[in-house]
Amino acid sequence: MKKFLVNYIPAVHEGQENNEDKSFFYRVEMDEQFANRSEQDHAAGMSAKDTETGEWKRFRWDRIQSAVAL
Repeated sequence: MKKFLVNYIPAVHEGQENNEDKSFFYRVEMDEQFANRSEQDHAAGMSAKDTETGEWKRFRWDRIQSAVAL
């Protein structure tokens, strides 16, 4: 899997709504794209494994501020 440093504005961060639209950095290993069937969007974002926590996360393309390959 390819590793990235992603700057992302999540809707929810650590269980709290991100009402101030703060961005956060995540070191991840990208796995695959995911679709949003309700919006007929076949490439809504990517699934990735957080290299620090080991948790799987989903990143919507429209909320990614930047992604740098490592």
